[in-house]
Amino acid sequence: MKRSGAVKFPNSVQLFKFCQKVLMSQRGSTRVHDQDVGSILDFNPSDCSHWKRGEKNVRSVFSLAKLAEALQVETALVHDLASGAVNLDEAYYEWQESNSFRTTLQTANAVAVDEVQKARQRVEAFVAQLHAQAEFATPPLYIPEVMRFFAFVTAQPSEMLDKLSRILRVKPGQYMIHFRKGDLKAPTRMGMTKDLARIVFEGERSRFPELGEANPALVEFEEMLFTASLLVPKALLQAEMAKLDSRRNIISELAALFWVPKSLIGFQLQEILRSGERIPMAAVSRAASAPAEANAS
Repeated sequence: MKRSGAVKFPNSVQLFKFCQKVLMSQRGSTRVHDQDVGSILDFNPSDCSHWKRGEKNVRSVFSLAKLAEALQVETALVHDLASGAVNLDEAYYEWQESNSFRTTLQTANAVAVDEVQKARQRVEAFVAQLHAQAEFATPPLYIPEVMRFFAFVTAQPSEMLDKLSRILRVKPGQYMIHFRKGDLKAPTRMGMTKDLARIVFEGERSRFPELGEANPALVEFEEMLFTASLLVPKALLQAEMAKLDSRRNIISELAALFWVPKSLIGFQLQEILRSGERIPMAAVSRAASAPAEANAS
């Protein structure tokens, strides 16, 4: 007789499904057998079945490290999933975005350095204007505060299972971003912002001459910069870093504060290093004091 009731180790079920999805993506196939996942940890078919059903708890440091190495994913992501800090959708989104960042940067690296730098400056100046219009001083940024400056784009919750968000072209020059109905989590916020970036930099770029002519090799890089700069501006990021206890997980703390995926925090920190820029201390100080000034007013 089949037992019913709550799964004993639900996080292990999520971990199993994550491993299965990553293997499917890497192999370009929908045919990934349960034992393909279990074999990573040298599980026999019985142990593998128990893991899949949540009857076996997989969260030892050695097992998680082995999974991360075999799947070529960040160890911290596997730990977060096994502990329940993130769910399956969030973990898979983080993994996809990390891969997307690497691919986009590789493409941008083939372009002349000065051209990349000019594109970076144009995008950041464009975002700075949006922040000023929205009077954004304290994270997190609420997307509706920015969306209202793009009258040709609206957003609407929808019953979606396959994607966090997607673009619907209502009519020429008019768009709607559908996002998954329910809790508006960090990955969904980032997905909506990326969709807005695609509309602005690909579909309606002619509306914004300050963005310059499109370079096909840099468009995805521009969209990534727009997303990161809009949700996690560099000056505010550095200001908040200065306040954090270095003994804590800084990436996790910043991701929660800015209400974005950890992968986006990682990208923006690397972008500061890649660009070779030093954020003026005056800007950092203004960003750090903005919350206090806002409260005082």
